[in-house]
Amino acid sequence: MRPETYRSGGPTDHELLDIVDSGNRVIGQATRREIHERGLMHRSVHVFLVDPQSRLYIQKRAASKETFPGAHDSSAAGHVNAGEDYFACAVREVEEELGLSADQHRMVQICELEAGEDNGWEHVRFYVAQTSHEPTPDPVEVAHGAFYDLDQVEDLIADSANHFAPTFRALYILYATRLHRMVESGDLFRHLPNAHPHEH
Repeated sequence: MRPETYRSGGPTDHELLDIVDSGNRVIGQATRREIHERGLMHRSVHVFLVDPQSRLYIQKRAASKETFPGAHDSSAAGHVNAGEDYFACAVREVEEELGLSADQHRMVQICELEAGEDNGWEHVRFYVAQTSHEPTPDPVEVAHGAFYDLDQVEDLIADSANHFAPTFRALYILYATRLHRMVESGDLFRHLPNAHPHEH
């Protein structure tokens, strides 16, 4: 990760994460701080949360966050802990950041982004989840969050005063061009149970 995007000394510095190679195979473990400072490949998840009106929930990261403080970002995102699988991490992040338990949303896996400098050397797995519940964001993690129509998201992005985490930008292009219409039609979640998340 580029040095200017990570601020050490945070409460999560000593969390243990898996180190992975370019093929996303686990090759060791290290603390979050060491992984970021050395630019080691590791794993993360990003979740786009939508409501029944197909609006997308966007969060503004808390000013205290170690990476991209104050930037707009995916509905929920975070590092996969050592020994944790991606889907469990995605469910955990939604609950920790947005206060929604596993029985309050449906979730489907979309794709994976390879690790590279632009995304902080993270193998990112992308999920889209749907809920009829109102998130209650954790103020330690999230400064603000709201559901937006796609036109409103485009306005946010067009405003130069707003900053966005780079992984969100990459995933949003995919969402806006290919996934949003599947959310609107219901096709993206059609095979899923109504009240229980399931990995695609």
